[in-house]
Amino acid sequence: MKWPAHMYDFGYYGPGSVAWKVNREWVVLLGGTRAVLMQIAHPLVALGVGNHSSYMTDPFGRAERTFVLGEHLTFGSTRKARQAAQTINNLHKHVHGHLSIDAGDFAQGTRYDARDPELLLWVHATLVDTLLLSYKIFIGPLTHAEEEQYYQESKEVAHLLGLLPKRMPEGIDDLKQYVHEMVHSDRLAPTLQARELAHQTLFPPASRALRPLMHLNFNITNALLPQPLREIYGLEWSDRQQRAFELSARSLRFVLPHVPTTLRELPITRRLMRGEAKISAS
Repeated sequence: MKWPAHMYDFGYYGPGSVAWKVNREWVVLLGGTRAVLMQIAHPLVALGVGNHSSYMTDPFGRAERTFVLGEHLTFGSTRKARQAAQTINNLHKHVHGHLSIDAGDFAQGTRYDARDPELLLWVHATLVDTLLLSYKIFIGPLTHAEEEQYYQESKEVAHLLGLLPKRMPEGIDDLKQYVHEMVHSDRLAPTLQARELAHQTLFPPASRALRPLMHLNFNITNALLPQPLREIYGLEWSDRQQRAFELSARSLRFVLPHVPTTLRELPITRRLMRGEAKISAS
């Protein structure tokens, strides 16, 4: 039976949202490692991830689980989005402890908690900033109004994960300024834990056949990272390499509009975007 569109539960976004326009394109995932490296450059985030996740022991499994939860938050029905948020929130309940060393602006003994609004904001901001950047670089331009709408839409899911809108920058320009200030501050610092996590993220244990993909991911991540973050991780990147990347990205932007939609979306994304039929008593 074919249900009318208004009888579907499309969750917190749905057709017509900028969130769907941006996140449905699998190519924006090419910026994923950039977001991770920005997040763990925060010493307290790195400590939480390193001590309470399977990043070091099961990087592929951890990345897959994180991706699926993110897909449910963005494209799932209201029920699936809430379940995904609850799963994340339950995991975060046990993520807390104290910094064992001085790191940037943070003194030894500083408490960290995954539910801390400061840490939630940094993680959320890096995702928004990275997804918008990746879309513009690999697919095409977004208007300022679209970027603003995307950010305001993102506050729905951020709220599900415990970040109140009043604790977030008001608009997209404010968010970009916040990210810029964080990147150029001592609140991000080169800790041993961050560098170990970064290496495991960039070069996870894998078969020889996957090494070319890891090398590609390394180059894309390097190209997208702000220079202060490259310095934190000791990554070298030249102007020549940046120009070569930008040329490749320009070629991709030319080709992608001609690629069928079915090849630009992942199967899980298409399945979730179909929505769930609302069964009513009538």
